[in-house]
Amino acid sequence: MPDAPHYSAGGIVALIVFGLLLLIPSGLCSGAIGVMAIWAAITQPGNGGEALSTLPMVAIVGGPFIVGGGAMLLAGIRRMRANRRNQGTSP
Repeated sequence: MPDAPHYSAGGIVALIVFGLLLLIPSGLCSGAIGVMAIWAAITQPGNGGEALSTLPMVAIVGGPFIVGGGAMLLAGIRRMRANRRNQGTSP
């Protein structure tokens, strides 16, 4: 059976840090703009369509950065767990 890959600690830390640096600001910004758009639609019913038309733009612009940051964070966490799991089996 082939040996499981051993990932470097620097690479794992880089994935987690860069993933968080993408995910947190993108998520906060997209979330804030989305909440403000919904709030504007509720408080100003006459302009509800214009306010809600902001939501697809928020998803298109912020979505890829949120997904990319989340994917990098998840990859870093999975690699860290794989290293911990393989510590006991390596010679």
